Amino acid sequence: MDKKDKLYIALYNDYYGALLTEYQSELISRYYDMDMSLAEIAQDLGISPQAVRDALMRAQKTLEEYESKLGIAHKTAQLVRLLRQAKESCSDEEKDKNIDAALDILNR
Repeated sequence: MDKKDKLYIALYNDYYGALLTEYQSELISRYYDMDMSLAEIAQDLGISPQAVRDALMRAQKTLEEYESKLGIAHKTAQLVRLLRQAKESCSDEEKDKNIDAALDILNR
């Protein structure tokens, strides 16, 4: 898994982590936020690295499914981009267009 994928999982955990089990959320936090290795997590929890990996993969898949169905992280990124463009635009027409696009995203 590359750095980009890790960033997305950490981001998805920010949005949907409360929907995971406490155990899954803890594993995601340790691995993605604290940058702990599978071996370190396994040692702390008294389980095998393979068990940690399997649980992480299930939690990761769950987070990706939530984002696929709900799209909150994607919509938020779009809104931020459009609102930044609106703030930086010179013309009122461009600002209105970007704000309307942001509102359309919120209304989906």
